[in-house]
Formats: sequence, C-alpha cells, structure tokens
Amino acid sequence: MWFLLFIVLILPAFVVLYFELSVYKRRRILKKFNGPPTVPVFGNAHRIGNTPTEILEKFFEWWIDYGKDNYAYWIGYNSGIIVTNPKHLEYILNSQELIQKSSVYQLLKPWLGFGLLTSHGIKWHKHRKMITPSFHFNILQDFHQVMNENSTKFIEQLKKAAANDSIFDFQDQAHYLTLDVICDTAMGVSINAMEERDSNIVQAFKDMCYMTNMRAFHPFKRSHTIYSFLPEYAVYQKTLKTLKNFTYDIIEKRIQSLRNSVSQTGHQTDDLSMSRKKMAFLDTLLSSTIDGRPLNQQEIYEEVSTFMFEGHDTTTSGVAFAGYLLSRHQDIQQKLYEEQCQIMGDNMQRDATYKEINQMKYLDLFIKEAQRVYPSVPIIGRFTDKEYMINGTLVPKHTTLNVAIVLLGYNDRVFKEPHLFRPERFEEEKPGPFEYVPFSAGPRNCIGQKFALLEIKTAISKVIRTFKVLPAVAELESKDGYLNTYLGLPHSERQKREANRHKYDPILSAVLTLKSENGLHLRLKERI
Repeated sequence: MWFLLFIVLILPAFVVLYFELSVYKRRRILKKFNGPPTVPVFGNAHRIGNTPTEILEKFFEWWIDYGKDNYAYWIGYNSGIIVTNPKHLEYILNSQELIQKSSVYQLLKPWLGFGLLTSHGIKWHKHRKMITPSFHFNILQDFHQVMNENSTKFIEQLKKAAANDSIFDFQDQAHYLTLDVICDTAMGVSINAMEERDSNIVQAFKDMCYMTNMRAFHPFKRSHTIYSFLPEYAVYQKTLKTLKNFTYDIIEKRIQSLRNSVSQTGHQTDDLSMSRKKMAFLDTLLSSTIDGRPLNQQEIYEEVSTFMFEGHDTTTSGVAFAGYLLSRHQDIQQKLYEEQCQIMGDNMQRDATYKEINQMKYLDLFIKEAQRVYPSVPIIGRFTDKEYMINGTLVPKHTTLNVAIVLLGYNDRVFKEPHLFRPERFEEEKPGPFEYVPFSAGPRNCIGQKFALLEIKTAISKVIRTFKVLPAVAELESKDGYLNTYLGLPHSERQKREANRHKYDPILSAVLTLKSENGLHLRLKERI
C-alpha cells in the first residue's frame, strides 16, 4: 500500500521537484523578459497549439501582445526566446560563437549527418570556407543554364495542369521543378521529377521533408527513441535508406569516374562523361581538402545531401509564394510583364540570359517583397551552449533563440502598412541590415542565397512571359493591394479575417520552411 502510494504520489512529486530545481536559475534569468505566464510542468505548452499552423498563429499573437519585441516562452522545461529586436539580432547573427543550431535540426541528422546546416564549431568553419567557392559567379552562370532548361520543362507541365481553365496547386508543381534543378546542379544527374512523379526517389524526397516537418512540433515524435516504436517509423527508415542509397551511388560512380580518368591520362581531367555545369558542386567537394586531406565519402555525402535539402525545399517555398502573389495582385503582375517585354524584346519565349535576369529590377523588388511577407525560412533556431550577454541582456545556457524572420516583415515600425503588398517599398523604405533578413545574415547566412534567388527569378520570369496568372476564383483578386492574411493582425481583426476565410486562402505552416497546408491554388491563361 505504501509502495503504491509512493509510486503514484511521492515519486512524481520528486521528479517534478528535480526538474524545477534544475531550471531554477534559467527561470530567474528569463523572468526579465516579457512573455506569457507559465504553469508547472507544462510551461506554455498547453497554450501554444498542436500543429505548425496553430504554433505560428500563437507566436504572432504573443509578439503583438508583448509590443512586437523579444519574449520568452517555455515548452515543458525547454526555454525559448522569440527574437525580433534588431540589436539582439545583430549580436546573434554576427556572432562567431553562437552558431549551434536548435534541437529541431537534430531531426535532419539521420539524413544529412553533420553537413553545413547541422554542424557547428571547427568543422562548420572549415567546411563553410571550403564550400563558398561553389557559388562563385562563374559557377552560378553554369547553374543558370540548368535552371533555364528545367524551367522550360516546368512551363510545359503548367500548361497541362492549367488546361481547360483548371484550378491547380502551384506549390505542388513548384516542388518537382526545384527537385529537378537541385539534383542536376548538386550531382549532375536528372531524376525527371516533373515527369516521373511517382518514382521511388522523387517520392522519397517528398516524404522525408513531410515527415521531418510533422515531427518537429510533436511532443513525442521528436524523440528518436519514442519515434522508433511508432508504426510509421518503418516507412521513415525505408525512405531514409532510399535517399542514402541514391546519393551514395552517385558519389561512388563519380569517384570511380575520376579514378578511371587518372589511370588513363595520368592526371585528373574535367571531361568525365558528365558536363562541368552539371557537376560543379560535387566536383568542388571531390577536389577539395580539409587539413591537407581529401574529404572522405561520408563528408561528401553530408554536404551533397544538405545542398539538395536546402536547395529544393526552401526554393519551392520561394517559387510557390511568388506565383501565388502574382495571382492575387494583377496590377503588379502587369508591371512585371511590361518589364519582361522591355528586356526580352520580340522573342518572349526564349531563355533569358544571366545578364538579362540581373536587369529585371522590378522582378527583384517583387521577390524581395514576397520574401518579406512569406519568407522561405520563417524561423532560424540557435542554441546557447553557455550564458551570453546580448546587448546588455543576460541569456541563460540551454535556451533556444528563435530568430523570427516571419515576424520581422510585419513590424509596422519598420515597414509602413506591412499588410499592403507593394514591391516599390524597397526603393523608398530602407530597412536596417537586421530588420529584414530573409536569408539570415552574418557568418552563418544562407550560403546559397544567390543560387536560390537566381532560380526563383528564372522560373517566375518564364511564368510571367508565358501566362497571365489568375486567382483560383475571380473574387480573390486583391483590389486594394492588401494581403488576405491573418499574420501580424490584432486579435479582433484576425478573428474577422478567419470568419471570412476562403477555401483557397493559404493556411500557413512554419517549421523548417514556410508552406501552405492546403496548397497555393491558382489558374493560368496562356498569353497570345
């Protein structure tokens, strides 16, 4: 009887007391921050929501409640700070020490290993320096040819999807485009994702990104131990095996090709059955050294896999939301089309050159504005491995710092009328270097941002020249330029918007990348 009483009442109390004492110092320090009140054991977990969509809404709600500034929150005994203060962002993003990613990135390690996205410390510094030349101006020009080729295929796929004035999910179509581009540029192989959508490798990429996102905010699935006992774990393992086998197979073939070339010619050559433009990233890795030694196969795998994940999932978001915004803002689309006519001349169906893409200044403004309201990476997580004094504020050890890029774009102290979609604002308003950071900033900024922007501009340029992009239904066109979104609105206004939500309005989900849970639906009409 006493033993049962101990198990039921006393032991849990001791466990709670142990955890409370272990975070006592952290709690005391974080009380200096604004933030929602906590309850024992749960912290704020009972209020934050159960899905990525609900969590994003709650982050916005608390941000407004606490003066559109930093605030602290707790998920159980895990402490976090939402960071939007530019002075704090400057310290965090410029720091050479505070570069350890948050725990959510641990979910990617079974797939990506310790590549550039997930590593930190000395390894990260050395690999970052090694990989930087892969995005040199000359190599980007080579990549651009691949982007043009795949964007042409993308246009043909869109014609099929849009036939008979059909309403279709542009976000889904964009996923296959970016997957083809990244496989061509990362490894020089084509998986024909746009045409062979049901192939094992195409489905594996899609499933792995989905499963990772779904695990990220699940209280139990984050734990690898618990996840390994769930029925879906077998599917996860099969998907992981498919991706690893595919990547290792390509790397092994490339290594063998290099060996054969050396044995036949006595030296390494670039003419190795696959063109340089399609092998630039993998070539760089195979010819690079770390501390005077070549990279081993595992290191090459980690960086190639990282490039494929980051280079297609984030760019899918960028292309998809740009297309969606075209459909809702016809006046802006017309300005973009006129710019295309001016630059491309009489032949609107030809490929735009690298130089011509860089001349599309209004398209550049449009994409900047699209990234303000729908940033491809909504939140960047850093983890404090020790105490840090940030702009005069002490931040305790073992705290997740969430750099909330998605919140920054709706700060009316920086952007006038933030819910008005207006590309021209980036000519008139000059946000500070840490008030608008869609690709992060500092030493750990997005190494592939020029690659991503080039791909988005190339694809969207072709879409504008080929089609008039229309909303799913006519009444969804924005007549006043304002976004039909609840993001960054006061509670009463948000409730009003929610009550009038159309089934084709996006339901945003923010985990590793920004997506619409219900797709991004639109129509296309071919230009004559």
